[in-house]
Amino acid sequence: MVRVLAERPLRSGLIATVVMSEILDGDLAVDDPDGELDRRRSAVVPRPWSWLRQVHGVKVVVVSTPGDCAGSEADASVTTRAGCPLGVQVADCAPVALLADGGGIAVVHVGWRGLRDGVLDAAARALGRIAEGPQRAVVGPCIHPCCYEFGEADLDVLVGGFGSAVRQRTMDGRPSLDLPAAVGVALGRFGVDDVWVDGACTGCDPRYWSFRVSGRPQRQAMVAWLQ
Repeated sequence: MVRVLAERPLRSGLIATVVMSEILDGDLAVDDPDGELDRRRSAVVPRPWSWLRQVHGVKVVVVSTPGDCAGSEADASVTTRAGCPLGVQVADCAPVALLADGGGIAVVHVGWRGLRDGVLDAAARALGRIAEGPQRAVVGPCIHPCCYEFGEADLDVLVGGFGSAVRQRTMDGRPSLDLPAAVGVALGRFGVDDVWVDGACTGCDPRYWSFRVSGRPQRQAMVAWLQ
């Protein structure tokens, strides 16, 4: 069921809440075949979400009202407005929430391509433009190196960008990417040092869908809002 990953008071007086859905909350993929998506979203957070059509890019949208920018082609969203849930859908990629002490939040869909191309940097900069103060990060369930077999050529590129610690091995000894570690490096470069990482691996934790494991299209979601 829906799990609260963070509930943090900000210097602005607002409270930032970050939650994560699980398989038991239903499929939250945007291309929902059975027409039940709105009901499932409402069961997770009972107000309109700003959800995105994610493309593994670096575009960030600014949300001003509940449901604003819903369906936009982007991989991150930011807001300073209370009562505006921001959501990303994942099934191995890392869902990341950024919390700015001055009263703003971002949610970011971080796959390896977006990570390579700077989506976290783009989101942190966009948040910094609308909300002052230091940022903290919450990294939700994603695939971990135990299950994330990765091609050597692409792994070499990411090692070049994020350091040798991101090169790991799967449980059966194959080359793998440590996605949470790479996310931490990217955040640290922007000065985000307060990073909480959920320990769940979508590849081997039965609470979550994994595209890598099953090849199926279902998604869970991270949602964050201010109140």
